[in-house]
Amino acid sequence: MKTHRLDLQRAVQSGRFVLTSERGEKISAVEGLTLSPRMAAILRQGAAQGLSGDERRALVLGTLRRK
Repeated sequence: MKTHRLDLQRAVQSGRFVLTSERGEKISAVEGLTLSPRMAAILRQGAAQGLSGDERRALVLGTLRRK
């Protein structure tokens, strides 16, 4: 019999699965991917400012476009 995972989270409005930073890091680790020091610093800055996911994405894109 198939068991259902109770630890999976879904977004309230859309019903889609939520991929948290922790889960994303675990998936990346399995694939052998790591953040560059520059990108890790940008993401730490966004977390320290308490930015939402969309705001952090905008911060990353804005930083990368400044080149």
